[in-house]
Formats: sequence, C-alpha cells, structure tokens
Amino acid sequence: MSGPARTAPVVADLLRARAADDPDAVALRVGDAGELTLGDWERRSNAAARGLVDRGLRPGQLVALLFDNDDLVEYAVGYLAVLKAGAVAVPLGRRFAGPQLDHILRSATVVGVLSGTGAPPLPAGAWVARPAALEADQADDRYQVGVESTELAEVIYTSGTTGMPQGVTCTHANLMAHDIPPDAAAVHGTISFLHCFPIGTQAAQEAMRVPLRVAKRVAVALPVFDPAQLCALVARHRVARLQLVPALAQMLVSSDAHRHHDLSSVRRVILSSAHAPPALFARLTEIFPEATLWNAYALTEAGGARTLMQWDERRPSSVGRPVGETELRIVGESGDDLGTGETGEVWLRRRATPTRGYYRDPAATAAVFVDGWVRSGDLGHLDADGYLHLDDRLKDVIISGGLNISSVEIEDSLSEHPAVVEAAVFGVPHPVLGEQVAAAVVAAPGTTERDLRNFVRTRLAEHQVPRRLVLVDELPRNPSGKVRKTDLRRRYGEDGSAAPNVAPTGTMEEAVAAVWAELLGVPAVGAHDDFFALGGHSLVAVQITARLGEAFGIELDAGAVFEAPTVAELAVVLAAARAASGAGT
Repeated sequence: MSGPARTAPVVADLLRARAADDPDAVALRVGDAGELTLGDWERRSNAAARGLVDRGLRPGQLVALLFDNDDLVEYAVGYLAVLKAGAVAVPLGRRFAGPQLDHILRSATVVGVLSGTGAPPLPAGAWVARPAALEADQADDRYQVGVESTELAEVIYTSGTTGMPQGVTCTHANLMAHDIPPDAAAVHGTISFLHCFPIGTQAAQEAMRVPLRVAKRVAVALPVFDPAQLCALVARHRVARLQLVPALAQMLVSSDAHRHHDLSSVRRVILSSAHAPPALFARLTEIFPEATLWNAYALTEAGGARTLMQWDERRPSSVGRPVGETELRIVGESGDDLGTGETGEVWLRRRATPTRGYYRDPAATAAVFVDGWVRSGDLGHLDADGYLHLDDRLKDVIISGGLNISSVEIEDSLSEHPAVVEAAVFGVPHPVLGEQVAAAVVAAPGTTERDLRNFVRTRLAEHQVPRRLVLVDELPRNPSGKVRKTDLRRRYGEDGSAAPNVAPTGTMEEAVAAVWAELLGVPAVGAHDDFFALGGHSLVAVQITARLGEAFGIELDAGAVFEAPTVAELAVVLAAARAASGAGT
C-alpha cells in the first residue's frame, strides 16, 4: 500500500530511498547492544505500520513513544511505523516522568503508547504496544498511508527550565527541510558518529535522521553517559565524530577516561544544545589533538535553522554563521533590527520553510513565532563578519544597581579556573540593588569560595564578582541536561550564608560587627557572616571603611571589604592596618 500520489516527499521516503540503495548498511548502533540496517529498518517499520492500522490507528492521531536509549533500535522502528501509518509521533524517551509525563500524555491527546518495557498510567481508552508485537504476522513490503507534507509528523516536547513541557509541532515539510553540510560529499568511506542525546529531544531526532539523509553514516548512541564507556566505544568502533552537549563534555574532560583509550580516530567534535565556555574547547583540544572542534546553535522551535562554526579562539563567544538557508536578525526592544555589535534578541528562520508552533497553544505560538521568524529568547550580537555571539538568555540577565550583567560572561570566567568543573550564575534578590550576582560551582576538592571570587576579580569588573557563591556536588538539570536556574534561585535566593552564628570576640570584631549592623540595617551580625550575603554592596562598603578608618585613626580602602567580606576577616585587616600605621601605640 502506498496511498494516493503526494505533492512532496515525506519523512518515510528518506528511509525508503536509502534502503533501496544500500539495504545492508548499518544505520544505527546502540553501544554494543545492537544495530539496525537500513533494509531491516524499512521492512520492520512497514510491518509495524500495518499492525498499527489493524489496531485501529487513524491518520492524524498522536502516538507517544516511550523508550530508553538502550532501546533505540525498537524506538526507530516504532517511530517510522507511526509515520508510515499516517499518524503523528510524540517521541518522549524516559526523560519525562510523574506529573510531567501525565501532562504530556493528556495534553497531546495520545491514543496509544509504543514502549520498550513497561508503560506509564495511560489516559482513558489509550492502548500500549511494542513494535515487535505489531510486526507479528504482517507483510513487510512497501507501506505508506497517504499523507501530505503539510501534515503533522511529530510533536517534540521541550523540557525547558521552568514550568511544564511544551509540545513543538513539526510537519513533514519541517523535517524534510535540512541543509546538508557542504563537506558531506567530499567524505569517503563510512563515518561513525557518537552521541548521547536522550530519545525524544530535537538533537536525538536529528541524529537518528542523519543516516537517512547522508550515505555511509552510522549513528552510534551511548545508552547512558559514562566517560569510560564513551571512550571505550570510540576506540572500539573507530568513531570519527562526537556530538556532545557542553555539560557532558565537561564531565569527559574532568575524568581521566581519555588516558586509557585510543581516541585518535576522532576527527570532529561538535558541541550543541547549550552555551559552551571557551575554556572547555581548550581542554577538548588536549584530549582530541587530531580533531577540529565545532560549535553549533539551534532551537527545537527553529527546526532546520541553525548556525555552525569551527571553533576559533579569536571569536571565543561565537556560535558561528548561518548554515544554508538560515537567516538571522538581532532585534531591539522596539522591534527594530540592530546594527553590528549591538545586543538584542536573536531571531532566526530557515527560508522557504513552514514555521513550527506549540501544540494546541495559540497564545504561546503567537508570542514566539512571528511572521515566519522564531524569537529565541537569547540575547546576542553579530560581529562585522556576520558571526553570531550569544551574550545571555533574556531571563538570565542580572540587573544589579541599574547595570545589566551577563551570567554567561561570569560562567565563562569561572570555567577558566583549573579546578572548576562547571558553574551556573544567576541573580538573587537584593534589598537595595534589586539583584546581586550568585553562583553555584562544581569544583575539585580543596577549592574555596574565596579562591573563586578572587579569580573572577582578576578578570572582570567588581560588580560582576559573585557576592553569593556556593560549592555544590552537582547542578540541578532538566531531563535534557540544561541547568535549572530557577531551582538555584529558589534554593539560594533567601539566605546565602550557611556559616554558624558565632558571636564576635575582641575589640576589632565587635567594632566591625556594630558598624555592619547599623549600616546594613540588621539586628545582629556574627563573626563569620558574609557582607554580601547580608545585603551589602559597594556604596555601603565605602561607608563602612570610612567609619572604621575614622574610629581607629587609619586609612582603609573600600576594597578591603571585598577582599575580607566577613567580620572576622575584616577585623584582621583592620588590626594589621592599625599596627602598620602606628595608630593606638
């Protein structure tokens, strides 16, 4: 069954053509657990599609696919089967659970679930099945229920960093619109590329489709990220390309796994899906000296629109120039396009490609998808050569004392410290400044908050130095691996001082504590309380040092408070300054 003639190709046509050309070629490999050839993928999805139609699935209905990464082969069969049955796939993987999964299954109005093992509580009337069971006793020759390229093919749920997931609608035309890298035809022989993207993400979907778009490509998926397993797979399968999110790349460079395996086969490492600090690229160069490093920028909402560049230390914050038919704009608050070097919101689109939208949410769609353009929510600027530089997320810009502070710039600075694994910078409320800079940092044992503050102070202006800095074992992340800064703001937004309340002792400590209490407007101050955690800022620091200098007959620079931000530490500085000046003798 092939259905009526169509006006344009659909996703299943990609598999059909590739399987006809090279049926025995391996398309997907799941670690060392299994693989799928193009021919088997075509035949099995044909049979499973017939099984879905026999079950009563109708064109346009939504089917969720709930699989772990180690079930990628079964997922791939099920995904193409849903599309060949004329239905709409909702790829979820196991990254959603509990209330989020329940919200998706009900808001997406799914009629059934394809699953590897087990199934969640289902909406009333929904069914659950496994691809292998659907294939039983079905013919496996060509099969396609009639569907137009303008009809929905999949709904991708973005986990986001706030609120419930949103479904992004993708037609067959959206998914067929893709710019093949210009060097693809020049590559000879089979190329294996390894990724760790969770099933159901835009990145994982595109990785799965690469063998359908380009000949002699094998997508190797790592079921669960582990640096040792990744390096072992690279060595065993002579992987030529790696695609990683920055968080996993940070974990890789922080481990010693690369020292125990031959990684010389890697010729390209691509980072995508989140901001990558420049220091990370330097560390990757040490691990993969034969590879070129690439930085990519794309959004689920923007589909095939993206930027890409080979990393260049002359442009450390750049994510490249538009690829193929991609167009970019930098838009100011008034809605006007901004000039070179001016920071505004990044808008992007792919020419002659239908825009996506949010499933059954017209208000959210209207806010993000504007006249064919996608509002990214990212702040950025274009340099004179047309390279895009990301400055921050709109919602992550910290406004302190009327100054706009980029959290990304501070994160990049912290990441340059050799002991730092990763860092997240965010704003927390401040009674005078509105917000102050806070940071949560994963670092090697023995690293102190003071070390990190002083390190940033050598690189950035004083107002960019984190006033509240906490060392943590790990950063909270959403199912896609992005840091949940809302969790950090909630966790550290009220009281940034975990020091015990120790009373000041001695004349100096008592004097410092008394001045702090008066000028900061707090009832009492402990010896180890932090000036910035108590709401201090540069204006109060000037008042404090002036008051103490007058009281003890010495000159004390306001910078002393930044260098010694607790009562006990400032008392030591005060005593030393008094002794050096001879005051009180």
